[in-house]
Amino acid sequence: MARNLGVLACAVGLVACATGPRGGAPGPAADGGDLVAIPAGSFVLGHAHGPRDQTPPHRVELDAFWLERTLVTVDAFRAFVAATGYVTSAERRGTGKTAIVGMDDWEWREVAGLSWRAPWGDWNAEAIPLRGDMPVTMVSWLDADAYCRWRGRRLPTEAEWEYAMRAGATTRFPWGEDVLPADGRPRLNHWEGRTHHENSGADGWVYLSPVRTYPPNRWGLYDPAGNVWQWVADWWAPDTFAKDAAAHPDGVRDPRGPEGGVFKVARGGSWWCSARTCHGYGLVTRGKTRPEASFSNNGFRCAADAPPRP
Repeated sequence: MARNLGVLACAVGLVACATGPRGGAPGPAADGGDLVAIPAGSFVLGHAHGPRDQTPPHRVELDAFWLERTLVTVDAFRAFVAATGYVTSAERRGTGKTAIVGMDDWEWREVAGLSWRAPWGDWNAEAIPLRGDMPVTMVSWLDADAYCRWRGRRLPTEAEWEYAMRAGATTRFPWGEDVLPADGRPRLNHWEGRTHHENSGADGWVYLSPVRTYPPNRWGLYDPAGNVWQWVADWWAPDTFAKDAAAHPDGVRDPRGPEGGVFKVARGGSWWCSARTCHGYGLVTRGKTRPEASFSNNGFRCAADAPPRP
């Protein structure tokens, strides 16, 4: 399980091209407060070389939709719990999975008492502060779905998520192929150490970072990669892309993934991913884990259908 989401053990391949919104090159998206209007458009999902579940490249057409500008924060989730009395999967189970400096490399532990309020438990709490403007973690797919429904929203599909995070980019990251852009300024929160026994903190953070720490992508979306894995709506299957490509050789419109399964997809990578031990941070890798699972490096943001045109 830990290698599915911590976690989400990763392999990166070539990124296929994206065409952006229909009718022109990608540009700034409309501002809807905490929601950003994502224009209708198309891009190529998947790539030719890599794990089976990430192949083959195939064209996807998407209708317009809205996506939350930032990851859902601790404060926002606290408001949801206060209004509804919701109890998360980790709280009902009494445990959650976490990792920390000093543990064996790749090690994730199931620890009693972890929750969205305390994703690290009692482990060196002063060194791992949890701020209200950090992304909420230790939330399962079920928790994320419940929150989005409470907001009158939904989780984005996998295709919507990647299209929006790319914002027209054709590279591994929204700013280019390398984790560190040409200007040398960090653009995402990831693990900076040869093993998980150390982290230089060169990006400013060891674990979670506040949701507006780094510049947004071209469409104004923060944390398009890194910080936390982001739940999406789709069930995972190893042949989803292959089936869509075969059934829709001219392009599949608004794909929703399989009707059921064992695992849910998560995208984007997290603070735990590094160049040596996990390549998942970025716009390519498909993570997966069970919908009831809770980790200290998974979070989410919500989407909404675009309002009808007059």
